Amino acid sequence: MRSHPRPRPRRRPRQLPRKPLLDRRLGRLGSLGLLLVLVVLVVVLLASPLARVRRVTVSGARHLSPAQVVALAGLEHPGSIFLVSPGPIEARLETSPWVRSAQVSVVFPDQVRIAIQEWQPVAVYAAGPDRVWLSDQAVAMGPAGSGVGLVQIKGPVRPRPEVGRVVLDPRLLVALVNIQRQLPGLIGQQVARFEIDPCGDLTLVTQRGWQVQFGRVLTPEELRSLTQKVAALRQLQLAGDVNYDDPRLRYVNVMNPAAVAVGLSPRASEPAPTCG
Repeated sequence: MRSHPRPRPRRRPRQLPRKPLLDRRLGRLGSLGLLLVLVVLVVVLLASPLARVRRVTVSGARHLSPAQVVALAGLEHPGSIFLVSPGPIEARLETSPWVRSAQVSVVFPDQVRIAIQEWQPVAVYAAGPDRVWLSDQAVAMGPAGSGVGLVQIKGPVRPRPEVGRVVLDPRLLVALVNIQRQLPGLIGQQVARFEIDPCGDLTLVTQRGWQVQFGRVLTPEELRSLTQKVAALRQLQLAGDVNYDDPRLRYVNVMNPAAVAVGLSPRASEPAPTCG
């Protein structure tokens, strides 16, 4: 007969000796005391004059002043440098219609640097007495000056252009900027301004005073047709059908590029037409 092996006795897990209750309480009190000391040190550090922001430098500002940038950043009365959070400050700066992008950095022990990139005005938009700068996104950025060299646009009196809002279709603004740049090379004429009436009809006024009537520019198809209409001005000149330096010239209507109409003032020596 086979003998069965005798089962080995199970070993009881070794128990570590428990600390006395007093020791455990003292350990907890010590941890709380250490935490309290750390909190006090943090408070003292944040309140210390040595940790305060003493310099805020601004770079990249052209139309905004450094003081305006600091105010937008909320750093007019900065506290501890340890409380400066670049992300929220950058987001706050970029709410300005002038600020394209912002970068904020903390330089220990006491400096905050702000670098911004501004939107550049490409046009002046006038609606009655209101004149505002426009970015290349057609956003009104603030009250405008003369804007010499920029595209001048005269729009309807209503609605008034609001700072921070898109004033007109950005695609139309791009087209107007391109027309102003290209017209001298195409027909030897300078643009004085563009006019848009309440119905959306676009008129170009040259430096010599005569006009180019483009018609409506409200839909994408109408905007795309501007290229063909500008080309019609060039073709009219090449064909010898018009002299753009003629002092009698009043308007060129290219609403239908296939049937361009030219309006001339009568000569001073010609009798005025009478109704028969």
